[in-house]
Amino acid sequence: MDTEEIEKQHVVDALSSTGTILRVKDFVWCAEEWPDLTHDAYAEEIPVISLAAAVRYDDGEYDRRCREMVEASIEWGFFKLVDHGVSSEIMENFKDRCEEFFDLCTEEKMKGARSGGLPLGYSASNIDYGLNLPWAEIVQLLHSPQQVVHFTKNVYGDQNHQHFSDAIIEYMEAVDRLGMRILEMLARGLGLCDDFFTKNFKDKEQTMLRVNRYPPCPLPEKCLGLGSHSDPQTLTILLQDHVGGLQVQKNGEQWVGIRPVSGSFVVNIGDTLEAWTNGRLKSVVHRAVVNREKTRLSAAYFMSPARDAVIECPSHLVAGGGEGHGRKYAAFTWEDFRKELLKQRRVTGKTALKRYLLSPH
Repeated sequence: MDTEEIEKQHVVDALSSTGTILRVKDFVWCAEEWPDLTHDAYAEEIPVISLAAAVRYDDGEYDRRCREMVEASIEWGFFKLVDHGVSSEIMENFKDRCEEFFDLCTEEKMKGARSGGLPLGYSASNIDYGLNLPWAEIVQLLHSPQQVVHFTKNVYGDQNHQHFSDAIIEYMEAVDRLGMRILEMLARGLGLCDDFFTKNFKDKEQTMLRVNRYPPCPLPEKCLGLGSHSDPQTLTILLQDHVGGLQVQKNGEQWVGIRPVSGSFVVNIGDTLEAWTNGRLKSVVHRAVVNREKTRLSAAYFMSPARDAVIECPSHLVAGGGEGHGRKYAAFTWEDFRKELLKQRRVTGKTALKRYLLSPH
């Protein structure tokens, strides 16, 4: 079957929610977004950082790892983390339960369908976008045991929810501990107090988990699992399976495929942390591509500060240069930024952060 026939005829059952029939043509993106790299095209690699020896806060090895994180975040905005302390049992149990959920029939999954203004719960693609639909099934949940249990009971019932909800909550808590450690290490590597960032993250109500499953796609050269964007939050910790698909835009130009490494996390800087560091740490545009043969699973843990946290670069990072000279971003609260994101609904590139750019002197 040629490309035109695929676009016209192929019904996408896995991504058609109840009452909505979608065909491949509904998922074809604008030509300028078509990926020029396949899902398994790997060349240059992002830095790999091991935490195996970074145990004591008062030794040179710990400080070296802190500097490595900062250097990777300046150059790439991304790094892989190994020997991170999250047990393989927690990670595998989480992935298994997510796969079991996505394997449910559509009617069962739609019991947990998202509703209201916030994109929480299950969605098959996202028909709100109208154009450029993501080729993905998605579950988004806040870091809230109560919300996780509520969602899971809706899907599995009161008696059968625990296998899923326990795995999600255990995973969130383990990854959050890791995220707090990463934020401490980035602060130290920048010459800040260890708790400069983490003191704003005691409240988890703004932190969110997004699990994506990308089915095989008959037209991967024209469709995307997730379009090019940067993450607006502070820090993202991504778990991937063995199927490639994450691609990062280096220096705003060249796309680089990120090779999956078993047992690792991919960590990237969000827009909020770029502003917090005066542009020194980079929030980099990335995307998820799909393929014809293999299903891919990924889970992104998005760390966000408390609503009233003020995102303002400390003076010594401004004086230290960052990018250019002087203060690059106006101060804002996470709640202000979040409201802008909800207004825009769909962010491409880093348009939301641009709102806070200060004019150069």
